[in-house]
This record gives sequence, structure tokens and C-alpha cells, in this order.
Amino acid sequence: SQAAIAERARKNRPVSPHLGIYKPQMSWVLSGLHRNTGVLVGGAAYLYTAAFGLAPIFGLDLGSVTAAATVASIPLPLLLATKALIASSLSFHCFSGIRHLWWDSGRSVTNQGVFKSGYAVLTATALATGYLTFF
Repeated sequence: SQAAIAERARKNRPVSPHLGIYKPQMSWVLSGLHRNTGVLVGGAAYLYTAAFGLAPIFGLDLGSVTAAATVASIPLPLLLATKALIASSLSFHCFSGIRHLWWDSGRSVTNQGVFKSGYAVLTATALATGYLTFF
């Protein structure tokens, strides 16, 4: 039947190429990273807020004294890695957001401007991450 032929034809079609066929470019890599860090930072904030609000119902203490004691008990390498992850995500998302607002004002929307602002975001992120991780 025609329906069976059409079904076989659909099954034999090659899968459409995805991101793997494209050469990574700063503009779309940083754009994707901005979205992912937004989900990470926003999701973590929502989860902690929900946990903090629900903690008393379940008899948990998420107050500042408990949080400080928990952080103090984390081994230094793990603590630094965690701080670096949080600092880099938050810093990158903030600086990249400023970059997008800069673009919204009509500035630096040329190819040269995109690259310069991209490198500025990466530099500011590296400096802020280092500072927030170690100080």
C-alpha cells in the first residue's frame, strides 16, 4: 500500500545534520553559553529559594549558621571548584547580559564589535571568577 511505502521512505531518510557540522564561532558559542548559564544560575536560585521556604515543613535548618558550617566542612579542592563554577556562571551571565544590552542600544553590532565585546566578556569573566573564587 502507499502508506507502507511512504513509511519505509520516511524511515530511510538520513538524519538532518545538527550543530556538529558547523565550525564553532564566538557569536553563537557565547550566545548558547549565556542561555545555559542563565538556566544554571536561575535554576539554582529557584531551587534554593524553594528549599529554604519548605525546609521548616520538613524540619530542616537552612539558616546562615548551618550554611556556614556546611561550607566550612567541605574539602578545600571541592570548595574551590564549587566556588569557581558558581562564580564563572554568574560572572559570565552578568557580563554577557551587559553585552546584550549594549547591542540593544545599537552599539558594537559589527563583526569587529561582536569579537571585541566577546573577548571583553571572556576577560572580565576570567578576572571576576579568579577574584570570587580565591578571595
